Amino acid sequence: MTSEPIKSPVSSLAPANNMLLIVDAESLLSRYPQPSLEPQNPTVIEDGFIFTISGTQTTKNAISDSNLNLFAINGKNFHLRGRTVSLLAEHSVVFYEMSVDDAGVLSPPELVVHGKLTVPAPDPANPTQPGSHTADDHYWHFTQLAAGVEACVLNFMLIDKNCEALGYFSWAVEVRLTD
Repeated sequence: MTSEPIKSPVSSLAPANNMLLIVDAESLLSRYPQPSLEPQNPTVIEDGFIFTISGTQTTKNAISDSNLNLFAINGKNFHLRGRTVSLLAEHSVVFYEMSVDDAGVLSPPELVVHGKLTVPAPDPANPTQPGSHTADDHYWHFTQLAAGVEACVLNFMLIDKNCEALGYFSWAVEVRLTD
């Protein structure tokens, strides 16, 4: 059991609206069995492989299309993170680039990395007493500049358990922001 307090890595930042993109890694690799291995030339994917969950959504279900509808209910800051659907954590996802058009709706995205954070983890010998380990956290930060629609491109890589890239992918999405 850890005796050190686990502090929020963003306690000094303004409140943010959090968004999680969940990548269906198995289905994506089945559909694109020979993805690009060049980060500068990622494989463009279609809808159906990335699901969005956000505390700002009014619907309860995860949606898998090229539209992200966000509502700024917790300030104008947004944090975007990615994870995969993997039964045994065979695959991880890293969003390595996010670009926005110039519609004036979103600020340029910024990659934020917080290193060596204390993260709770179960102790197999005593599961009711949490242990801890260190890990890095990262997310893409952007700010709403105005209500409207902004075209974005998200580039990501799927990574195996050995931290080797299995492929680089690109997903075009429209982000609709309302107040």
